[in-house]
Amino acid sequence: MLNALYRGWSAFLFLLVIVQVGFAGYGAFSVAHNTDDNGTVDQDSFEDSFGLHIGFGYLVVLAGLIFLLIGIAAGVGKWRLGRHGLLALLLVIQVILAWIGEGVPQLGFLHPINAMFIFTLSGWIAWSEWKTSRRVGEPVAPAA
Repeated sequence: MLNALYRGWSAFLFLLVIVQVGFAGYGAFSVAHNTDDNGTVDQDSFEDSFGLHIGFGYLVVLAGLIFLLIGIAAGVGKWRLGRHGLLALLLVIQVILAWIGEGVPQLGFLHPINAMFIFTLSGWIAWSEWKTSRRVGEPVAPAA
């Protein structure tokens, strides 16, 4: 049962990451849309535009940490658990980069770069878990 939860959570987490990327795009285009005639955006408009991305980001990090705990409880192997530990670490780093990026835009440059690693790693984990689960139920051909 834990393995099924684990597999399902891997896909759920990847879906959350996809939605989070979409919220980043929404925030960027919303800021562009809300730019006034002078080419400026006030703080409230910026926060309104990126509010979904900011708030949802914390949910994604929480889901990633829960995924790691499910993996520990399910007793997955060291290699699989290592990938999930790396994913959890990248998610925590993502929040730190967002905090730091507000004051030091040069480091904020790393926020979307890290997001690409998170997207790739979470997609790889979900794909490999579902691929592995299909192999487990396949019949084995008799020996010749």
